[in-house]
Amino acid sequence: MASSYSNIHPVDQILTSLMSDVVPSDSQLIANDILENVNIPERSGTFLLENSRNFMGAGVGLDLERAPGAGRANIGSFDRSNLTFKALIYSAQDSIAMEDIIDSQYPGGEEARIARKVRRAMMLSKEKRAADLLFDTGSFTNDTCTNVMGGKVDAAGTDGLTGLDKLKDLIFAQAHGINPDTLIFGRGVFRALARNPEVRGYAGTASAGLATGNMILTDEATKQVLRDVLGIPHIHVGEARRETAVPGATSSESQIWNTESIFCGILKGSDAIVQKSGNVKGMPVAALNFSFGGMVAGQYDSLDATRRYVYAEEVQQFKAIDSTLGYILTDCLV
Repeated sequence: MASSYSNIHPVDQILTSLMSDVVPSDSQLIANDILENVNIPERSGTFLLENSRNFMGAGVGLDLERAPGAGRANIGSFDRSNLTFKALIYSAQDSIAMEDIIDSQYPGGEEARIARKVRRAMMLSKEKRAADLLFDTGSFTNDTCTNVMGGKVDAAGTDGLTGLDKLKDLIFAQAHGINPDTLIFGRGVFRALARNPEVRGYAGTASAGLATGNMILTDEATKQVLRDVLGIPHIHVGEARRETAVPGATSSESQIWNTESIFCGILKGSDAIVQKSGNVKGMPVAALNFSFGGMVAGQYDSLDATRRYVYAEEVQQFKAIDSTLGYILTDCLV
């Protein structure tokens, strides 16, 4: 008896390409953009974390001047740390009756439609995992907007840019003098910044694409103001929504990223080095994505040949690396 296609070729490269090709069109999904990706040769391993204190100088009280014939000063050394990681398997599938594939009058192939459904479910689940990590007050240093910025972003009298500059200084002090490179906003607080008087006051010129006078800023204009004033290059807004009701219940949606939270920290520029043993070493970074290969997809038919299944699968883990290199502001809206 001949083997079925699903047995000899379980991963469908055409469907895999389809799922990959349509991802960029989902502009609201930011999980793939915000964290540095480390391709790991094994599903589990150890991340060897360098201690930044080893590179902060000899310390106060140690004189490096040497008299002729005298010995050299010995500088201190501090232990490096490590943490383990294990990429987990995430997968989903959907199916359609063989008769529906034949009878369907909708444009486009039914398998391609299911692939898009499965891909969307996978991407929203990944987005939720990223949001749960980077907005997790148990993983990173955190405080309220009122304590750091002097008030909530949409409260009268709160200076949005000044408050974010204070947040930048907090990261700078915690990160051994390294400026943060990433800001992530919940949609609600980001749009409140677009209406904040101090942010709107930094209008620039109309020729530069910025609003003039008291006009509310667009998303891109707001991001440009933040880049120009704060010097933070990577600014993202978590806008994606997902269904939260169980199948059969009335539809209910919610924001994936907490709409009242802000994350500021160091997420780019890590120099991770992957070794054949599965271990990874690198300089400190707030969080990483450990990826054991990208998303793959395939299809197979049921044993009784009545349904066709399309699936997608990805093996990865979002992992907090250094809690001091990220800072979360909560409760930012009135």
